[in-house]
Amino acid sequence: MAWAEKLPSGRYRGMFRDALGRRRSAGTFTHKPRAERAAAAREEQARRSIFADSEAYRRPWGEWCDEWWPTREVEASTEIVDAGRRRVHLDPRWATVPVGAIRRHDVKEWAASMRRAGVGPGTVQHAVHLLSASLNAAVDNEIIESNPASRIKLPGSAQAQERYLTLEEYAAVVEELPTSYDQLLVEMLAYTGLRWGEVAGLHWNRVDLGRGLVRVVETYDERSGVIKAYPKSRRLRSVPLTRRLVTQLAEVDRTSECGLQHKVGVCRSGLVFTSDEGNVVRNSNWSSRVWRPAVERAAIGHCRIHDLRHTYASWLLQAGRPLAEVGQLLGHVSPATTQRYAHLAEAPYDAVLAALESGVAAPRLPHVDEVGARDVEVQGL
Repeated sequence: MAWAEKLPSGRYRGMFRDALGRRRSAGTFTHKPRAERAAAAREEQARRSIFADSEAYRRPWGEWCDEWWPTREVEASTEIVDAGRRRVHLDPRWATVPVGAIRRHDVKEWAASMRRAGVGPGTVQHAVHLLSASLNAAVDNEIIESNPASRIKLPGSAQAQERYLTLEEYAAVVEELPTSYDQLLVEMLAYTGLRWGEVAGLHWNRVDLGRGLVRVVETYDERSGVIKAYPKSRRLRSVPLTRRLVTQLAEVDRTSECGLQHKVGVCRSGLVFTSDEGNVVRNSNWSSRVWRPAVERAAIGHCRIHDLRHTYASWLLQAGRPLAEVGQLLGHVSPATTQRYAHLAEAPYDAVLAALESGVAAPRLPHVDEVGARDVEVQGL
């Protein structure tokens, strides 16, 4: 039975009980009858929403998630990561909790407890978003009225401190690489800005040595072990090759085969970079076996393979290339993504001063003698 409560402010709060018997608010109103009518309407709405399956509201979240999980359309790699998040973070807290008993406050407290336990902000966000997606599906299936995990504000991740190699640091690492083939792989990463998966999955039919270009169309997904369509932004791009890279790539043997499953399209050539056994080069293996030891011997401090991509951007910006052009080469769709590198672009001080000091941009200021003469004329009036 819906009712109204009078507040200290003199307004009235409409109240009702949901399917689990919990007190719920229908909002506050200036008149008691309006509060009672609103509460009655919300109560009726709650009853109608569970009419098809009155027990669904009481189902444990874990059971509902088992039903919802196979209906998701996600990449295989995302499926693996999400399964781990569910097992570690969601199931221990929500598996036995009735779907209809999950409150917004509970979700906020859960997120806060993960942060207190030292879970990274990014992981917390992904876990909450996964719970929210499951509850959105529960709303669509008329199990609950609204999603208590929707649009919860979470602390953002600390802004990453990008690592950029100087030419001296880059040269020091290259010198410590064991083979010329490893050196070529690193040079490809540093002088094209390609991601690891884009280089590992690069096929010869995407390389145009005559024009000195690489067409970025697909990428290697290490988790699933397949070649899939370019996933980051769906924007294909061409990246220029330096003359040195063109010369070195022309000397690489092209007889190796791909041997990998292509999720989209048909394989038309072998891979550009392969392991000694002719297999795809895996980041996890090559990084621990080749890259990290070389970085340690070069004594340049911590540096990831992905930092070569940041280095590519920094070199271009410091050489005066526009930020938009760098974003295009990196395959960014949003200018905001490239904006992280904005501080590296030197302000064109010389051009600014030249414009200000030119006769066009700078207003003609009267000479001191002219000012004095006008003052005399004014005083004379």
